[in-house]
Amino acid sequence: RNRRRDTRLRTPTMFASTHAAMNVGKLNAFAANDLTAKFRKMTTAAQPTTGRAASKALVIENLHGMSGRKCMLTGKKANNGRTVSFSHIRNKTLQQVNLQYKYIYWPEQKRYVRLRISTNALKTLNKLGLEEMAKRAGLDLMSLSYKDADPERKQWLKENGAEPAGKDKRAPKGPKPLYIPKWKEAKLAKMSADAASAEKARFAAANNMVVA
Repeated sequence: RNRRRDTRLRTPTMFASTHAAMNVGKLNAFAANDLTAKFRKMTTAAQPTTGRAASKALVIENLHGMSGRKCMLTGKKANNGRTVSFSHIRNKTLQQVNLQYKYIYWPEQKRYVRLRISTNALKTLNKLGLEEMAKRAGLDLMSLSYKDADPERKQWLKENGAEPAGKDKRAPKGPKPLYIPKWKEAKLAKMSADAASAEKARFAAANNMVVA
């Protein structure tokens, strides 16, 4: 009897009317903008100001889209895929984007800007242009590394003596102290004193060394 009484109380009509009343109350609260401060605080996405999360967000912002394997202009990232064997065993894998480091010419500033972009973005560059794509991606082109291609600026640097000179890493850095390998010492030991000193001088001049 008690069970029958409970089923009578919980009729579908009562459930529907209660649900409708709750929805009306919510709509009225949103329409009147009568939201509590606690609810507003919960719905507002707070930005981290201190700690590890804030430094991480700052680093990602400063990298201008260079962090991770994604295109700097289109934002393309890897797709989730699966490799299926002959016996239909599925393994998770990533279908990476074809990213390439390219120097793209920027006609407005007359310079080549170094970007890491996808090969699909190379085709889009011909349609939209570099400046328009960078604007859509929120990319600051002036902060990237570049090669100057402005002939007027090169001429000015040449006239004012400020032309940048590329460093040759293989260029000799001056004479080195004399070093005689063991096989050469064995040969010098068999010579006379005058012949050995003359051979040392010849060996030092041939290998850019200074005899102490």
